[in-house]
Amino acid sequence: MAELTASPVLQFFDNNGNPLVGGKLYTYFAGTTSSQVTYSDASGSSANTNPIILDSRGECEMFLIAGRTYKFVLKTSTDSTIWTVDNVKSLGEMATQTSNNVSITGGSISGVTIAGTITGNVTGNVTGNVTGNVTGSISGGTVSGSSYNGGQLAGMRNKIINGAMEIAQRTTSTPSFTAGYTLDRWYIQAANAVATVSQQSDAPSNNEFQYSLRYAVTTADASIGATEVDYISQAVEGYNVRDLIGRTFTVSFWVRSAKTGVHCVALLNSNRDRSYVAQYTINAANTWEYKTITVVNGLITAGTWNWTNGIGLEVSFCLAAGANFQTTANAWQSGVYFGTSSQVNVLDTIGNIFAITGVQLEIGSVATPFEHRLLGAELALCQRYYEKSFPYATAAAAASGVFGGAASGTGQVLNQAFSTYVPFKVTKCYRAGGVITINTYCPDAAGFNWSTNGTTPTAAVANYGDSGFTVRGTTSVTAGNSYYIHWAADSEIL
Repeated sequence: MAELTASPVLQFFDNNGNPLVGGKLYTYFAGTTSSQVTYSDASGSSANTNPIILDSRGECEMFLIAGRTYKFVLKTSTDSTIWTVDNVKSLGEMATQTSNNVSITGGSISGVTIAGTITGNVTGNVTGNVTGNVTGSISGGTVSGSSYNGGQLAGMRNKIINGAMEIAQRTTSTPSFTAGYTLDRWYIQAANAVATVSQQSDAPSNNEFQYSLRYAVTTADASIGATEVDYISQAVEGYNVRDLIGRTFTVSFWVRSAKTGVHCVALLNSNRDRSYVAQYTINAANTWEYKTITVVNGLITAGTWNWTNGIGLEVSFCLAAGANFQTTANAWQSGVYFGTSSQVNVLDTIGNIFAITGVQLEIGSVATPFEHRLLGAELALCQRYYEKSFPYATAAAAASGVFGGAASGTGQVLNQAFSTYVPFKVTKCYRAGGVITINTYCPDAAGFNWSTNGTTPTAAVANYGDSGFTVRGTTSVTAGNSYYIHWAADSEIL
């Protein structure tokens, strides 16, 4: 919309007071020599030439853009300057505009919607929502809003635990691997293929990540049967995904694959009676590539879901999928599916590598930068599902020769059992039926314990819950002797 100047028809004169016939009126952005448009009609549909050529009476019709500040330069027909006037503000209120170089100074602004990118500085208070990018600085006031404190920019926004593949309490490398847990929280399932699964320092070249999870094929599976499926998966606890119901969310990750072409990510509910499969494409073999997948309208409620301390959402990266596990992409389906018919077979050749890192799942339609949590915080999140008494770098195993961190008890009476309570560092994901597996290990080769006379009573675990357990020795004890036991507690939900 354009606004009238002081008069709809303007008349200009030369230095002698005569009408400036054929004169030229140049219009610029204030303080510049960049041309700024004016119009010959109030609707703003007919732009004037720049310069405006004055008629036989030295007149012109000129309408300005509401809210704009102009510089005017008046010249004769032979380009001799008569006068220059700068910082002339037009009348009226701002309406919908699509122009650049807008400067707003002084006063307050209300009821204005700006769609697009604001480049520059905002000084003062901003109340309301800003949708888009703000490049520059915000100073002199406060920024508040629910989307800042409770949305994608809030802390702990990543639903995935150990997405940077830094935590490896069990082991950093497992050869001849087919199924089970390797790096913390990551479960791997293979039908007929065998691989070495390991934590590797191979990562994207931007130096943001130090590690990746690598699946390296050692026994190939070149022909995937209809009932075969192979994947790398993490189960997100139900408590942590309830806010995804009906809310768009985005999965982002870095991936390296030996096979180019279509790969799939699958989302499954606790009962695996609902599945959502999305596709992404590997463009170059054995090259780190960044991928994002957005699930519009988020999780559904149809089917059987666990919104408490079981499997809330299973996030699976498909390596190969037989016909029984294939479906169409980008829609929730009834049944258990991991890929589409376009999914490549990553397992068809010995030496093929599939590696992944930087996995993030967050609310919103835009993938934000990966959330790097403090290592201690990430480890504690992992320990809700797996914890051990051994030092971090020592795998849980019998006869390790390591005593540091082991639980201990002292025999009080000859040939009487002893017991000691062992607290967990982190509360476990304890579910109905007591789903915590506690394995015990002897520190040395002599038995489950070390003692001054070499007696080796066996151990039994009792009275366990989400905060700890009791370990009991058999009656083969000696009064005054100390006995040691290592342990590992597993409460994984997949």
